[in-house]
Amino acid sequence: MGANDPGVASNTEFQISSDPRLNTKASSYYVEDGSYLRLKNLQLGYTFPKKLMAPAHIENLRIYGSVQNLFTITKYKGLDPEMGGNDNSDPRDFGIDRSHYPQARTIMLGLSLIL
Repeated sequence: MGANDPGVASNTEFQISSDPRLNTKASSYYVEDGSYLRLKNLQLGYTFPKKLMAPAHIENLRIYGSVQNLFTITKYKGLDPEMGGNDNSDPRDFGIDRSHYPQARTIMLGLSLIL
């Protein structure tokens, strides 16, 4: 085709890569809005009144629970908008969803009883 021969006229620009989709060139095509709203930790507890517990010979009774990563509101299509990058901390990898699992939701319940 003569793309890299200065003696031959051509409308084709010489390309080093053979990728027909031009994925090797800088582009904002894959950039998304990563804004989000997340409830990371919710804790609730209740201590029963001592008057109510006295007939059962209970000095203190408390129940409690917590949930981590209860919900995330985002339009981001990836796994987690809060992802950093790979473990090598390469600044070019921040925000890329490879090699990471999304944050798990954790539910914990507890009971504190003093007789």
